[in-house]
Amino acid sequence: MREPFQGLSGRGIRIGVADSGVNPRHPQVGNVVGGVGFRFRDGRVERDDDSLDLIGHGTAVAATIREKAPEAELYSIRIFRRRLATNAESLLAAVEWAADNRLHLVNLSLGCTRVARREAIEQACLRAERAGAFVVAAAEVEGEPSLPGCLSVAIGVKPDPDLPPSDYRCAKKEGGTVFLASPWARKLPGLSRENNFHGSSLAVANLTGIAARALELHQPGSLMELKEILRAGT
Repeated sequence: MREPFQGLSGRGIRIGVADSGVNPRHPQVGNVVGGVGFRFRDGRVERDDDSLDLIGHGTAVAATIREKAPEAELYSIRIFRRRLATNAESLLAAVEWAADNRLHLVNLSLGCTRVARREAIEQACLRAERAGAFVVAAAEVEGEPSLPGCLSVAIGVKPDPDLPPSDYRCAKKEGGTVFLASPWARKLPGLSRENNFHGSSLAVANLTGIAARALELHQPGSLMELKEILRAGT
């Protein structure tokens, strides 16, 4: 088994976790530098300072990233509340906030299957890249291509249950590369991995943590360069 970017910790890398929020008191998460909440209501996106996780999913994602990149700076961007569902407007607001706040990576353990929102989501990711924020997202949701992970403007990730959490692999897809990573969350004492959060969401988190180490080592200037580094795996 190889250990990509061995010995690195993600130091200096700022990561936005766009999810159900993060519980900073969880022992596997540690310090959360900042946070914000978004929700779409009455035809507009509302913003507040409440980014606390109510359902645990975002905390599991953050803990999994932390395992790979223990010295990264985590930011909680809450776009889910009581259930794992949101809308394109909140997703766009999360990506834009990450760009405005000069983050390096945006973890989207989610995806949008509405083709009509492609242009808006694609443009948001391009603006984020210009600001130095690279998006890591699920390439599929329930077998359907999902935005932005299925596009070249993001690092698209699929789960491979045979991979250990520290490893990943690449596969060809039409128009580029998709990355495969472990779908298992960071281990919790007394809880089997099957009973913990798992699936595409955690595959994205595992790849985000690995990407943070790649950024720390190579400091690429574009998403294309980061993808090339990940493809090389050194």
